[in-house]
Amino acid sequence: MEVLPAIVLYAEVILFSLVDRNLWRTLYTPFNILAIPYSVVLALCLAIDGHMGFGEFYYPSIWVWVVGLAVFFVPSFLLGMLYNAATRGNPVSLGVYETDLRTLEKITQAMLALFAVWILYLLLTSPFKPGSDDFGIAVAGRGLFGHLFTVLMALCMLWIMLLDKQHKRYWWYVLGFVVVALLYLVKSWLMVPLLGGIFLRLLTKRMHLRVKLVAGVVIGGFVFFFLSYWVTMFMARWEWGMQRYGLTRSEYAVETAQYIQKHFVTYLTAGVYGLSEDMSRGIVETQDPTKIYTSLINVAHLFTGEEMVSPINEHYIVTTKLDNNTNVRTLMGSLYIYLGASHAIAYLLVFSILAHLLFFAARQRESLLGLVIVGWLLGNLFMGWFEFYFQHLNFITVPLFTFALWEICYYVRQRFPSNGLLQK
Repeated sequence: MEVLPAIVLYAEVILFSLVDRNLWRTLYTPFNILAIPYSVVLALCLAIDGHMGFGEFYYPSIWVWVVGLAVFFVPSFLLGMLYNAATRGNPVSLGVYETDLRTLEKITQAMLALFAVWILYLLLTSPFKPGSDDFGIAVAGRGLFGHLFTVLMALCMLWIMLLDKQHKRYWWYVLGFVVVALLYLVKSWLMVPLLGGIFLRLLTKRMHLRVKLVAGVVIGGFVFFFLSYWVTMFMARWEWGMQRYGLTRSEYAVETAQYIQKHFVTYLTAGVYGLSEDMSRGIVETQDPTKIYTSLINVAHLFTGEEMVSPINEHYIVTTKLDNNTNVRTLMGSLYIYLGASHAIAYLLVFSILAHLLFFAARQRESLLGLVIVGWLLGNLFMGWFEFYFQHLNFITVPLFTFALWEICYYVRQRFPSNGLLQK
């Protein structure tokens, strides 16, 4: 029965999601944030199976996620029972925080000011146009401004979480981050912090899941996606495009817009369909654990001076004849391909234990530091339908820089007790 893996997958997700929600008393758990988006994208892939230039979907590829989600759920179930028992009769409100927000605001303002000056300098002196890869790398892809952008990702999640009617100015900090991220051109490092901040608002009940919110996220995601490609494909290349295809500027704009719309569907399905096509061909990659442990390896290389290891998959596969190839294989697919089944199961167990211990501690202690790190974790887990993101150095540096920010705030609070805190 060809559709059996899909039936098992959806039954598993429904059952485990309900159990997870009851144990953790929230829908926004690591398991649900990982499983539900994959289920939605899988439904889209099955709907377009064989259409829009796509080949036939390889249903056995779903078993990788069936097993992977079951393994990931085990620590969630065990730690969820402990959390449920520890907080029974004493529910956690997650509505009170205490930290030096004034210092964090000043840091955010200073970094955005530095980026404004830096971008203006690049606009005046760089031979590269905004929208080109070289300009994006210069903006935030290396050196001091690469590190500052990493800090901004953590701060973006914080300000999204704390937005309310009394703190509308936080919108300016989020907008500043979005502008820098769009110029940087790496869509994932725009999407993950924004998603992380939204999940924190939902987790702390600062807003609630509504159809309006889901529609806003989908539309907003498409707008960000469209703008990022528009900057690269039209703003930076319209002269080249006109000459290459013999079109007027308006005609090239229409062609570009139509391509981006098609590419949006390809992008959404790239990971799931990429794994399907990869497994249907017997897997084109060879096992290579360095692709999974790249972040840890590169941390060691920072101290040894050795060359950094690339986490990028060099093997591209055609998923549709109407668009470019893809090299992404979803979170579970990447683990299975590069580690093998037994190693991937061990990795998932350890990772799930650590993730849920962090989730447990942050929720029980109402720790703003812990919650921001949890937001980063959830944002990366959400992208599991697309690719395995935990091999990137940012997965380690964002929590480290967040901890450093809190240490700075602690020092300021000790020196200047009246600096201003967010209290009950």
